[in-house]
Amino acid sequence: MPCNPEVLRHVPLFALLDDEETAVLAGQVEVRHFAARQRIYKLGDPGGRAYVVVSGMVRVTTVDEDHQEVVVDEPTHGEFFGFASMLEETTHESSAIALEETVCIEVDRQDIAILLQRKPMSGMDMLAVLGRQFHASQKLVRVRAARNPNEVIEEKETVGERVADHVASFGGSWTFIIAFAIVLITYAALSARLGSRSWDPYPFILLN
Repeated sequence: MPCNPEVLRHVPLFALLDDEETAVLAGQVEVRHFAARQRIYKLGDPGGRAYVVVSGMVRVTTVDEDHQEVVVDEPTHGEFFGFASMLEETTHESSAIALEETVCIEVDRQDIAILLQRKPMSGMDMLAVLGRQFHASQKLVRVRAARNPNEVIEEKETVGERVADHVASFGGSWTFIIAFAIVLITYAALSARLGSRSWDPYPFILLN
């Protein structure tokens, strides 16, 4: 299904294209409709096509080393997915499924190639958008990396968890071990010295 140029104007990746560039691209790409829970592509499929979400929502997942499914992204309006595999001409390293009725713009490598052949400067426009997103991602990583992981964990701890941590910390310390050993030795010595008059004669059942 042909794409209306107006739809492309609301896609951040193509937002800087002029009218002629947008018209060329609109003439190449296709609009695809996906039903709720419909698979768009799966892990290992040829990565010949990428997608931009016009409406709806998509879930992109991959499989980790423990063979557990991990959510990578949930792109919505104007966001894209599958572009790395499309540009590199490699198989998809993730799976994508429509979470609800979804409309996407389907773009393949040839669509981009034709646009660049006819409108070479359009490549600079798209690179400018990608550059902004790259800088935004770097900034987010710097902010996350600057935070001490221990501080983040402490912020989310409950009172019970804090108490348990303090008890565990003290119970495993040399201070506790030495103090406990002194108490045991003192207890046993006093009990043995008192003999039959002791509150806990040998073999120290109460102590046990």
